[in-house]
Amino acid sequence: MPRNPKYPLEALREHRDRKVDAATAELGDAVRTRESADDAKRRAEQERADSEARAAAVRQDEAQRLATGRVQVADLARAHAWEHAADAELTELARAVGRAGDQLEAAREAEVSARAALAREKADLDVVAKDRARFDAGVRQAREASEEEAGEEVFAARRRDA
Repeated sequence: MPRNPKYPLEALREHRDRKVDAATAELGDAVRTRESADDAKRRAEQERADSEARAAAVRQDEAQRLATGRVQVADLARAHAWEHAADAELTELARAVGRAGDQLEAAREAEVSARAALAREKADLDVVAKDRARFDAGVRQAREASEEEAGEEVFAARRRDA
């Protein structure tokens, strides 16, 4: 019985399979990076909101003290300095939110790119897999035709001998 022929593109299939594995790993990394960037942006937004809430509470307390006349000139000077520091802090927190948003957008773009790369690699592998299926079908047909021909020869030889 003849040996099955070896698929000539097996090395290419293995190479493309490795590329799909690598692209899958890159997509996993991109997803984790995007999730991390999303968490960082949420934390930055929460920190800014918390700081704004604290500043609003202090402002309200100062306004109440001013309305009741319990504020002295020194208190007004401290309040003005505090207001300046609070504005600087809020500005920096807003910048941090902006940076986190930029990083999140870059991570999303990298994830989309990784998904596209994985899809391309899978499509390339699929081409070889379909060719392999056609090759295997051809080998199977050739084997069946050979077996059928051998069976016919045996049948014809028995008819001649009979």
